Amino acid sequence: MAHNKGFGLDFDGFLDLAEEINKISSEETLIEVAKQTIELTKDYVNNEVEKAINSSKYSFTKGENYSQGDARASLEEVKQMPVEVNGTEVIGYAGFDLSKAPEVLPLAYGTPHLAKDKNLYNAIKVKGKVGKKVEEIQKTAFTNALENLIMLKNM
Repeated sequence: MAHNKGFGLDFDGFLDLAEEINKISSEETLIEVAKQTIELTKDYVNNEVEKAINSSKYSFTKGENYSQGDARASLEEVKQMPVEVNGTEVIGYAGFDLSKAPEVLPLAYGTPHLAKDKNLYNAIKVKGKVGKKVEEIQKTAFTNALENLIMLKNM
């Protein structure tokens, strides 16, 4: 999840669930559900990335093995960024800001002289185990929101 590329709300049935939420309630409710879902996604991905750098064979601690600590600092900075709502667009960042921590890419993907860190690679790869879990989290969040709205409407 690079700072300027990553996950969106894109799972099987998303448009149908979003349309139902909008029909039952309002566009504001739909945007709030999307915001909460992006927050859940962001937290999950950031935790996975943090686990990966903590278990990495490469040091991300400042002063160890030539590390400047930029990747860890970037992750902490991105974790603190709030989820933003801009009209009907909901934006949340996860992972690293690669302009501040460019060393992440060669460590995650490897080079001809440096083996890739598989845990880090898997944590930042959009399509993979983390991506599948993100889709599951998002679908569950939207489904639960719709069920709660239906329950409230029927009261």
